[in-house]
Amino acid sequence: MNELNGMSSLYTNALSQMNQAAGAGQKAGVSKEESEAFSNIFTEAIQTMEQKQTDSTQAVESLVNGTADNLHTVMMKTTEAQLSLEVAVQLRNRALEAYNEIKGMQF
Repeated sequence: MNELNGMSSLYTNALSQMNQAAGAGQKAGVSKEESEAFSNIFTEAIQTMEQKQTDSTQAVESLVNGTADNLHTVMMKTTEAQLSLEVAVQLRNRALEAYNEIKGMQF
């Protein structure tokens, strides 16, 4: 769960930096509505990932407590949470690669 909190804070920091850059990007032709829409996409994706992680944790706890009667549902929720976290990590890696490429460009 600490990894989830770390990812959430990482994305929150990235979003705030993107919003600051979007303010500077007004000169480059990016409207404020477009930058807010872009930020909203990431915010919703993070919230969805966090919800899947929470659902997975609750499903496993209910299985341990004996209140869950369907192992299949618990496994599905756990797999969904795992896949959503893996996608988030891959997106982060790709974003960092793109940032490093842009940083290395000469203008």
